Amino acid sequence: MRPLTPAIAFSLLLSGCAAADLAGMSAGGGDVDPVRGQTILFVGTDPSTLSKNIYQVQAISQDDFATDEERNAAVLFAEGFELTVLTDLSVDSDGDGPLTNDSDTLLPAEAPFAVPDRLGNRVGIIVSSYDDEDDLPVGRAAVVDLATGTQFVAPDVPGLTGVRFSWLGQYLLLEHWDADTGAIGLSRLDLNAIAPEVEPLEVPDAFDVFLTGLIPDSDAFYATAVDTYGASSLLRVDAATGTVDTLVQAVTGGLSDLTVSPDGALAAATLVDSETGRGGVVVADLTGQASWTPLTNELGADCQQPAWNPAPLGSHQLVYVCEDLSTGRPDVYLWQGDGPPQTSSPPMDSLTGGAQPSVPEGSMDGLVLRSRLRWDPTGSVLLFGASSASDAAIDAPMSLLVLDPAERRAVPVYDGDNGVADLVHFAAASSDPVLLVWDISTLGTEDSVGRHPIQLVAADPLGPRTVRGVDLGRDLIVEYPLFLGGNTLLYP
Repeated sequence: MRPLTPAIAFSLLLSGCAAADLAGMSAGGGDVDPVRGQTILFVGTDPSTLSKNIYQVQAISQDDFATDEERNAAVLFAEGFELTVLTDLSVDSDGDGPLTNDSDTLLPAEAPFAVPDRLGNRVGIIVSSYDDEDDLPVGRAAVVDLATGTQFVAPDVPGLTGVRFSWLGQYLLLEHWDADTGAIGLSRLDLNAIAPEVEPLEVPDAFDVFLTGLIPDSDAFYATAVDTYGASSLLRVDAATGTVDTLVQAVTGGLSDLTVSPDGALAAATLVDSETGRGGVVVADLTGQASWTPLTNELGADCQQPAWNPAPLGSHQLVYVCEDLSTGRPDVYLWQGDGPPQTSSPPMDSLTGGAQPSVPEGSMDGLVLRSRLRWDPTGSVLLFGASSASDAAIDAPMSLLVLDPAERRAVPVYDGDNGVADLVHFAAASSDPVLLVWDISTLGTEDSVGRHPIQLVAADPLGPRTVRGVDLGRDLIVEYPLFLGGNTLLYP
């Protein structure tokens, strides 16, 4: 199964060395401002000067009497779009700025995008990286206030590979690696301090530590710690105090795809057997020091990508993908319960087991899933990317499909005729499911067939199929477009 989003999750900024994915982390409360929630942020490069900056795109509506529901749909049906440059990452006439010499690399490959805070007021970026006198990599992070454009440049951090705001935004969390040992570690930066300093977050007996999710309404976060024997533990780390609590005891095997239920009671993850390479979905109760309970071991399949329904339901709903070991057929399954499963083979439903008229060949047979499962913010539909095996083998464009669990039919909303989908996520502030798609088949504002690099897609499987390009009004090379406030990749 090939991931759709390249290196957007904080823990995937390590060029394949990550242990877990932020997608599908714990849902949080709080309304998302419709304007912030549908503002688009992206990295843009001027093709004439090759200067790179962070840009903002805002939907324009002239209707002062629009209802909240109409404003929430403005990004898809806007009368136009307004482009604003948010940063000036060049060195000024006095020699000041985040870039200090010609050897710096702006937005390095490990983190080539801007990460917004939850409210969409600031972004964190790695503005430069360079090698010190011993040829060891050093990174420099910056926080940009989107309202004023002011930049705070953090102290240099050896091996810096990722930055992330805590849920409440007081701390910038830094991920880095040690060039001598190869170990991955985390540090914190108190953004409210008069003179912020980088402080390591110490986790006893851990070789690698990965940030694997934020805890709503706090500055604490989930982390996965891997010891020298390869066993992984799930931790709660308080960025304010540095306190570390073990939530799930160590388990042997690769632990990834961590996802936490909306109420914070249950965790799910993919556990890969180190001998067979087979993945299985496991669930744990987070109300005390727990162990993982297997969910899919009896299916005879490679299972992964668990994702909790973010809606506050009476019971927990978990979806995941299982690929049959003998036929290779992938199917989407649903398990639900009030607590962790009591056996290793609890009752579950196949959401794609029946006929699928809208997918290639009319069934899941021969289909390859090429993205993570992702719920829309209301928990109404599921999104995944798929294609035939032959198209996947040559990396041909895939279709984006939405699945209504009640209807159990996958419906395409975007395919190769629309463009080549790469980074995809939902608008958090839309009354109906709306997708932001980065079309990597075109670099400028519009290609020869009228496609734009930023596409907006209606993702209601029962509604009209609508794909709209975002006209930037100027030629820019576009990379990593994201919605701001309530970003569903980072703050689901």
